[in-house]
Amino acid sequence: MNYSFADRSLNVPSSGIGMMMRYAASYSDVLSLGQGTPLFPTPQYIYDYVSEQARKDPAVGQYSTANLENQLLELIAKDFEEIYGFKPQLSELALSVGGVGGLMATFLALLNPGDEIIYFDPSYPIHLSQLEIAQAKVVFVSLKEDEGWKLDFELLEKSIAPKTKAILLTNPNNPTGTVLSKQEVERLADIVLKNDLYLILDEAYQFLSYEEFYSPLMIEDLRKNTICIKSFSKEFAMTGWRIGYVYAPSEVLTKIAFSINTYLCISPATIAIHGAIAALSDPRGKEAMNGFYNEFLKSREVICNRMDKLNKLFSYSKPQGAYYLFPKIKGFEDLGAIDFCKKLVDEAKVITIPGDSSGPAGKRHIRMSFAAKSDLIEKAFDRIDEFASKYDLL
Repeated sequence: MNYSFADRSLNVPSSGIGMMMRYAASYSDVLSLGQGTPLFPTPQYIYDYVSEQARKDPAVGQYSTANLENQLLELIAKDFEEIYGFKPQLSELALSVGGVGGLMATFLALLNPGDEIIYFDPSYPIHLSQLEIAQAKVVFVSLKEDEGWKLDFELLEKSIAPKTKAILLTNPNNPTGTVLSKQEVERLADIVLKNDLYLILDEAYQFLSYEEFYSPLMIEDLRKNTICIKSFSKEFAMTGWRIGYVYAPSEVLTKIAFSINTYLCISPATIAIHGAIAALSDPRGKEAMNGFYNEFLKSREVICNRMDKLNKLFSYSKPQGAYYLFPKIKGFEDLGAIDFCKKLVDEAKVITIPGDSSGPAGKRHIRMSFAAKSDLIEKAFDRIDEFASKYDLL
């Protein structure tokens, strides 16, 4: 048979993450600073709650019901009020299969083929893959690396054209760790409103800001333009549960949820909805989140202290949020980021992610995750130190 494929599937860019994990799979004793996964177990009380529900209610293994989904949405609305200062209506919230599912449904609901969307470069690479599938045109607006990866507002305004429909913002940023200040958020809001654009907001790392956090959702007039996607993956170490949610004005949310998301997945898994209910309804959820935050804070100091001693090999900015470093490679001028990451696996047995996949500004950068215990980071950097010493870069 001569196989043929839809155009949207032909040139989907790789996130780089799966590629490096597969490359390293042939080695034993590899340490990973690659995947953006909290290396903590889901809190035990969540498992206990779900187990109890499954024992007493056979419907846990069936499609979710509107009543069950609304129970979780009510909890999300209360959480929004605590974080952002307003309580959404249930008609402004919908569940999704992870944050990625909510983003995909949003892109498909809002963007026609050829519509332009501003992408702050570098940012989360899976966004680029999804936008290719949605057949949107990505307009790269590079962040200013020499200023700690700040937004370039002059370039942003120059990049807005008649076909521009949306701005995509990941805040805190993955992979740079940038967190927008209140003044930057207000300036961005003015640009969005002046040009009557959508602001698609990925706030998966909202709880992991090491400085004062100010969200665009805190600006009341901007909410009519804003779609915000979040998940339980990072806050509650629930990456495998695949449960997230979308906030949008009700007219927009209807299209995202009922015209697109329903036909992508019907709904998240019922068992995951129960797990998310446990996460938000029990005070142990906040306790666990605070514990994760404190661990990440320690790990950030550990990884930055180690990076400071490798200034012949890397240059970097200390992250203000999330749990990534995005250093620039200073040595090995003949190697691109992908080949450098492979060399680090081959010779140091440490996994990192090539920055090219995050956008053009990620060229000759790598992403390192510090979502791990400090001792694992120390061990990984002992290996990187040996690698650097071998090439007289320590």
